Amino acid sequence: MKIAAMTLMAAIVGAAAELGQPQQRLTVYLRYNALVPRGIETQALELANQMFGTIGIRMDWRIGEPPRTSSTRPIGIELVTDTPENLLPGTLAYALPFEGTHVVVFYDRVENRPGSVSSVLGHVIAHEVTHILQGVARHSKSGIMKAQWTGADYQEMTWKPLQFTDADVMLIHLGLKARGAPGSSQHSCER
Repeated sequence: MKIAAMTLMAAIVGAAAELGQPQQRLTVYLRYNALVPRGIETQALELANQMFGTIGIRMDWRIGEPPRTSSTRPIGIELVTDTPENLLPGTLAYALPFEGTHVVVFYDRVENRPGSVSSVLGHVIAHEVTHILQGVARHSKSGIMKAQWTGADYQEMTWKPLQFTDADVMLIHLGLKARGAPGSSQHSCER
């Protein structure tokens, strides 16, 4: 039953994505406490849009803080640099999935990963936004939601996006439907 439901959800989402008409829009606010070159930013956001577009979601990017009066619970991503070595060592970013709105990306660490900086940044953003949308601190065995990417994953990122698993897609869409419910706690999920 569970597999059938996941297969049906993947088929519905896949059909919508193939039509080129994302079913849902998601507003994401970017706040910069890091100097990110415009070309890298543009390519990274386009890549994240491309990845989410394959599952029927269109990202609406804005700069600044999400409005406190918004009823849509927009996601806020802060890009930071000068990350202390003892702060979540080896982590590229973290999200607060149970709180439902905040992501922090350690841009200085993203710059030091192998491969294209824009590809890595796009994947990190997509990974952390997925945690927020799913509302859980979970990882997949493959694809964009792996707990730790390997050298082969970084290499693959430079020529094609990592994929969402069927379970990821199902949880993302279930999470989008439930985004009206308030978060109950503030646990962090490290990447």
